[in-house]
Amino acid sequence: MRGEGMSLFSLNIRRCTALIILVAFVLTAMSASAGDREIKIKIAEYPASFDFNCPQGAAWEINGTMGKITAADQCQIVGALSARAVKRYHVMVVSASLDDNELIAAEQLKWQAMGMPLTIMVIGKEVYADDSKTVLIDNRRADAAVGVFPDKASAQALVDKLAAQGQSSWIYEEIVSLAKGSVTLKINGQTMASGPDMLLQPQQSVHLKKVEYGKGYSWHGYADRNYTAGRLHVRWGAFDAMDCVLSAGLEYVLPGVVTSEISAKAEIGALQAQAVAARGEIMSNLGVRHAQEGFDTCSEQHCQVFYGDSVYATEVGRKIVPTQGYVLTEPTGKMLSAVYSANCGGHSEANHLVWTTKPNPILGGVWDHQNPPALDLSEEKQVTDFIKNPPKCNCNNPAVEGGNRFRWNKSMTTNEWKAVENQLAVGRIKSVTDIARGFSGRIYRITFVGERGNKTVMKELNIRRLLGGFASACFVADYKRDVAGFIASADFYGAGFGHGVGMCQTGAQSLAKQGWAFSRILAHYFPGSILKKMY
Repeated sequence: MRGEGMSLFSLNIRRCTALIILVAFVLTAMSASAGDREIKIKIAEYPASFDFNCPQGAAWEINGTMGKITAADQCQIVGALSARAVKRYHVMVVSASLDDNELIAAEQLKWQAMGMPLTIMVIGKEVYADDSKTVLIDNRRADAAVGVFPDKASAQALVDKLAAQGQSSWIYEEIVSLAKGSVTLKINGQTMASGPDMLLQPQQSVHLKKVEYGKGYSWHGYADRNYTAGRLHVRWGAFDAMDCVLSAGLEYVLPGVVTSEISAKAEIGALQAQAVAARGEIMSNLGVRHAQEGFDTCSEQHCQVFYGDSVYATEVGRKIVPTQGYVLTEPTGKMLSAVYSANCGGHSEANHLVWTTKPNPILGGVWDHQNPPALDLSEEKQVTDFIKNPPKCNCNNPAVEGGNRFRWNKSMTTNEWKAVENQLAVGRIKSVTDIARGFSGRIYRITFVGERGNKTVMKELNIRRLLGGFASACFVADYKRDVAGFIASADFYGAGFGHGVGMCQTGAQSLAKQGWAFSRILAHYFPGSILKKMY
């Protein structure tokens, strides 16, 4: 990828001071060091205003007006929304490699026979090497839609209809146009300039106040964050709020991602394995997740958590240097999306059962321990025994972060169960049937039989959200009934934390404590993958 260049700056320099500021900007604009890759990461989102400062000073530009910020200045951006973002919602049923003509043709015939012809959408982009000519990664894929809607509720209605027919689907949110508005810079209370966006080049670092994190999760909150690299672009985004997008080197971002995703106190083998996985996860999704929003990745759970600078990130950065440029690839040479989850619970899950994608043997699910038991976790009796009487597992280790997430339980009250019934909209629940489990025991299809009809829910994340945000979809339940025979409350017993695909972060830490190197850890959780240096 290449930097943004100087095109955002006006060449009509009227004052000598502006020329000095621009020269200073040019001298410091390169945010990715040699041998690194520059990425654009959304680090914050603000609906109306935010405060910031630059401890070593900075240069700024808004709509052709330029200025500087000193170390002592207190700054604020105030936004005014003039037009909301416009979106379309596609109901997708197939995701395939761009060259997988056989799969695409078969799916077209299948859905045509059902009276629902497919529309093929090419998503993603080619990523070029530093010479701007050589294709480094081809992240393009062919996704097929059976319908497009102006609102999410209509798209969800079709998803629910397909689920009742046993067909898995998901909603792809297309950004037709970003929100529009103005941003106004105030320094020490004085208005400096207004325009559609602001470009900020800190001399060294920028400090953002009250950055929101964990939105929609139990750990939701706000924190001040510091970032010591790159350029900051502030403009209106896809969610009718101002996006703060940092352009910086991937190798600068990685230590912050690693320490946000795994304990900074983990053994070096686990830290290095996490770095390789995180690097591949970012690079394999360039142009896929946020291409229409003007950045490559975000700093939240949707992509990978990144909290900016910290003492831990600096220390971890030194430890992961030997992995610089390394990623995992498939035998074909295609870069692997090396996903991971906090705690697999004893067995990782297959990618196609969590997401509607083609089965990948590298992501097909493995036992966490190197000496696995003879259990079929798709069978109810065996998965119950697995959850309540677990075998030996690396991720069952209280000495490492995440070990306490190996097993969990949840008692759902009558009121909580009624909230589930309200979401399902089929009246009081008589029974829970048609439970389909993956290789890890995680449920990917479940049907609720109600007094006014049935509702089938597909995919583990939808199931977890329905039930109030369960740690994982690997669970069994003891349902309690009222005098009329309807389910009134329940006790749940579960295993693991997260979707379970790919590397188990808790297991990786445990293996590293046993002396495993990062390459061996990655080979265990991604069997058949190839470790390759990309830059």
